[in-house]
Amino acid sequence: MTSTKPMTRPSRHGPGNRGYAAPSQNGRSAVGARLREAREIRGVDLFRVERDTKIRAKYLGALEDGDFADLPGDVYTRGFLRNYATYLGLDADEMEEQWREEAGHVAPIRTTVIGPQPLTMRRKVVFEQSHVVIGIVAVIVLIVAGYFGFQLTRYLSYPTLAVASAGASPVIVGIGDTEYILTGNATPNTSVLISWNGQDPKVVTADETGHWTFHAILQSGSNQFDITAKNLDTNHASSTVRLIVFVPTPTPTPSVPLVAFVTPTDGASVPAGTVTITGTSVLVSSVNLTTAMVGPPLVPGSTMPPTPTAGTTPPPGLPTTSAAAAADGTFSFAVPLQPGMWRLTLVGLTAAGVKTTAVTNTISIPYKGVNVQVQLIGGGSGVAIYADGGTIVSSHGHSSGWTRTVTGNRYVCVYAYSPSVVNLAINGAAPVKMSTITGRQQHVMIDTKGARAVGAC
Repeated sequence: MTSTKPMTRPSRHGPGNRGYAAPSQNGRSAVGARLREAREIRGVDLFRVERDTKIRAKYLGALEDGDFADLPGDVYTRGFLRNYATYLGLDADEMEEQWREEAGHVAPIRTTVIGPQPLTMRRKVVFEQSHVVIGIVAVIVLIVAGYFGFQLTRYLSYPTLAVASAGASPVIVGIGDTEYILTGNATPNTSVLISWNGQDPKVVTADETGHWTFHAILQSGSNQFDITAKNLDTNHASSTVRLIVFVPTPTPTPSVPLVAFVTPTDGASVPAGTVTITGTSVLVSSVNLTTAMVGPPLVPGSTMPPTPTAGTTPPPGLPTTSAAAAADGTFSFAVPLQPGMWRLTLVGLTAAGVKTTAVTNTISIPYKGVNVQVQLIGGGSGVAIYADGGTIVSSHGHSSGWTRTVTGNRYVCVYAYSPSVVNLAINGAAPVKMSTITGRQQHVMIDTKGARAVGAC
């Protein structure tokens, strides 16, 4: 319902607005007190508010002090008050009503004059610590989602398999052949199961390029190999590929006792420590393994020397370990081997004590870290050896023929009073005189980069 009374504008100095609003209990304007308290909570000063709202600081101060006499009229006062309240997050209508009560107005003034409109303030983008945390969390979520996506794809995929020489026709080998090397490609790092003539499958693992190899023992006649690639984590398997290898024989002959290596293969390089040696056999109840170090480890880039043909027995005096052959003919050894080139020889024995032909593989175990052999030749010298910062040999006089081998994870440093009689063999290489490395220096530093003269260890 529209009022018939004409709208009136309260005087700036009329009753209830004598230049100050009605005081609050503490003697100050309640409106101004609320404005000041809200501003202080936001942590801004009047000059910041003036910059953001475009209202002069003296008018803002007058609003907070309740000194409305310093403000340019009721219309502008109302506009300033509403803009300031909106900026501070206060209810503009409520603040205007409270101001009118303090100023002595009974009803809101209705006028066609439009006061200052609420300002749209441009705020700068400020990166706070919470934004960094949110960004880090978002990155972690993306990484986790990518990982689970990869795992899901891996889980849903099936491995692939290809077998060399597989086809409808059998592979015919020479008369009396006892071994055949199965090769092929599969999904990298999957397990390849090879079942021979219906026996329990043997397992080899495809390497990082997907290549796999298996040394199979053959018997006379038809040898059927059923080959499947399987992901043991997801239990997904490829289609089975069948390969038939036929060994012709002029007349039926009984099976011959045999042994063969599975791992490590001939010429392989394996880490030092406990080396696992596995193999397969036919008509064998036990297997003897002999190990012999035949030289230093293979130098990177050089060629493995040929493995000699072994007889029915290995050379005498070598360490021998025995293992029983399982029902499926498999056997396994775990032997500790240090850096060097090792010749491994297998000889199987039947239940009647008949020995098989010996099978020999040569493997290389490289040095880990830095290995230095120090030997005095042609005279004595004081020698001190340090490895990775610790003292291994103190400086004492040692006579000709004295030898010491030291291994360091990071480096070995040698001091010699007479470098010309000190010979150094580094990581299995041929010995060299220390003086050829150091010249007139008495200290040599040896690490993965090589040997060089230094002033002190």
